[in-house]
Amino acid sequence: MNVTEKPEKDDAEVWSIYNFTEDAHPIHLHVVRFEVTERIGIDGSASVVGPAPQPWETGFKDTVIAYPSEIMRIKTKFELAGLYVWHCHILKHEDNEMMRPYVVSE
Repeated sequence: MNVTEKPEKDDAEVWSIYNFTEDAHPIHLHVVRFEVTERIGIDGSASVVGPAPQPWETGFKDTVIAYPSEIMRIKTKFELAGLYVWHCHILKHEDNEMMRPYVVSE
């Protein structure tokens, strides 16, 4: 599987995670903590749960739900160099291209 995310060590980034499906997906990033910053509908409308993080989503996370037909934005800092993955925590989805490698370079 090709590496498409290549942050450098100590980079702070905002990632937009698109969920084009009708299912909710528990998204997990290895080795980093992140904050949910925004949720919007795929078509630019309001998300199912609203634009702001829900009360249970505030603070740092390593797993969060990506709701159907939404774009979720997360902010993180990559502090450890290496090869890691981010993925859906539903096991059968990991085998269906819902596990992606990312490399943090020095």
